[in-house]
Amino acid sequence: MSGETTAVIRGRVYGTVQLRHTERGTPAARFTVLQVPREYDRARGQWRDGEPVPVICTVTGPLARHVAECLTDAVHVIATGNLALRENLLHLDSALVGVDLAHHVAYIDDTLPAVLAGRAPAPAPRATAAPVPQPVHRAGPAHPATTSRPAPAPASDWWQSAPRSSWDTVTAFSRTGR
Repeated sequence: MSGETTAVIRGRVYGTVQLRHTERGTPAARFTVLQVPREYDRARGQWRDGEPVPVICTVTGPLARHVAECLTDAVHVIATGNLALRENLLHLDSALVGVDLAHHVAYIDDTLPAVLAGRAPAPAPRATAAPVPQPVHRAGPAHPATTSRPAPAPASDWWQSAPRSSWDTVTAFSRTGR
């Protein structure tokens, strides 16, 4: 259609994603994104957050199921689609929605770690037999390549190790700050 305004918005999901089905069974999801514009304050000489602008996003079809399954409150997203002003609210009929990788790590089916996917983790590497020492030539010092040792096997699987305390503070901040 002509006269439509295509826009890209970037912000946080606010509230829950609602999933419904049309009379024909087509899934449709609706969620709100709070877009916070950055404004430069010339008096102070620094950037600051402006007033949040709520944008109601609607998606249909398979994208609606993916959005309903993946997005929760406070997740940063980037969405593009046709923008319209209806009843003093901005509405975005989204064509594309994605997690903003500047704020989150996202896995897809092919890259999901086995532990998170519910599959058995890869077996730990086997310890190899001790290397056979190379004979040392009496004519001079040993060459560094002949005396190098293989790297030791990891002590444990890092997926099973406890997370660093710094992860907790980063996660807590991104979930609570609006």
